[in-house]
Amino acid sequence: MQRDSISGKINSPAKSTYAVLIFLPTHLDELIYPLRQKFDPFYNKVPGHITIVFPFETAMTLNDITAIIKQELNEIRPITIELESIGDFYPASPTIYWNIKACEPLQFLYHRLHSQLELPIPFKQFIPHVTVASEISTHRVMLVKERIVPYLPNESFAARTIDLVVPIAYEKWVSVRSFPLSKE
Repeated sequence: MQRDSISGKINSPAKSTYAVLIFLPTHLDELIYPLRQKFDPFYNKVPGHITIVFPFETAMTLNDITAIIKQELNEIRPITIELESIGDFYPASPTIYWNIKACEPLQFLYHRLHSQLELPIPFKQFIPHVTVASEISTHRVMLVKERIVPYLPNESFAARTIDLVVPIAYEKWVSVRSFPLSKE
């Protein structure tokens, strides 16, 4: 009996972990880096970003995932991202973020990519954001927000690429594919 379960594991395809992100431009990442370094224990795992598809495991090949994402992004123009104000997910999660003004293309990509990658939608209400602080004790959320808010001006940028990322050693996430948003 045990032999069958081992053979089943050997014959089943290996699963890999991926996520789909939009990285912040360097000047904005550098702006929030000191804040993330102080308030986000994951600051050195991945640069400042907006998550479009949250980490998922799949047996699909990298080429299959690439083809799906490329197809979905084929007609997408660069996306204007407007960063404004500060938000948090308290009390559900002790996370403080740089808020993104309502952006229909991000909502579309969130739903469409999850659908095409055959992934369940993890959050009914998708709130695009850039995490600035996380893993904060709940009683400190408002205090930390007050300390961060002066450092988060209103900013905007054109997202011209979307990246497929994977975790590597020490839980760092790196891009394995960049997809240009080039339809102008």
